[in-house]
Amino acid sequence: MKLIVLDIDGVLSTGEAHPFELSLFARLAGLNRRARQGEAVPAVTLNTGRPSPYVEAVMQAIEGWQPALYESGAGLYFPQTYQFQLTPALTADHLARLRLVVERLDQAVVQPGRAYWQPGKSVCYTLFAHPPLTTTDLIPEVEAIVADISGEFVVTQASMALNVHPAGIDKGTGLRWLSEVTGITLADMGGVGDSAGDIDFLRLVGQPAAPINATPGVKAVVEYVATRPEAVGLHEILDYWSL
Repeated sequence: MKLIVLDIDGVLSTGEAHPFELSLFARLAGLNRRARQGEAVPAVTLNTGRPSPYVEAVMQAIEGWQPALYESGAGLYFPQTYQFQLTPALTADHLARLRLVVERLDQAVVQPGRAYWQPGKSVCYTLFAHPPLTTTDLIPEVEAIVADISGEFVVTQASMALNVHPAGIDKGTGLRWLSEVTGITLADMGGVGDSAGDIDFLRLVGQPAAPINATPGVKAVVEYVATRPEAVGLHEILDYWSL
């Protein structure tokens, strides 16, 4: 294994507003230092739906030096040169229609106070509902608005949010892009994820794993499921990989 690719929420951490397990960060930073010095251990990077500034900060904390995927495969962050690149699959026309989708949704559900955007997104946008509304309450209207503008975009429901993103861009296509950029084959990668959006990339890596809190769909496609959740589960997975 040459590269470990991690989701963040549900793997590195419990999620929004929860503290990080700093001993895990130290362990991952140690792997990155050793890999960069040429030792026969894998480097560690990210494949997450989080926006680029968040990914930059986490990569800094784990001393990541290989490129990292943000916004579910829509962009790559290059720590060594401090560059951010959107997937070449997105054209200027595509992005113009996406801006129209976001503008319409903002007018329909955000400005009236029914929902709010996750900050920092540029391609794969995320909507949170204002209580007492839930994301389920918003789905029909959001899907109708998106479909009315273009069939190039899809709406997917996460545990606490709705994601609006271009069709055909996901963590799997992002991982293939990462492989092309780094020259590391998919077979030489290990991956850890926990939710439905991670299945696309976990099916591709040579050694897929998951913490115990993963969904049944994720557990069905990985070769190892930890007995513990989230960060402590990732510690267990690293032990399983003898790292």
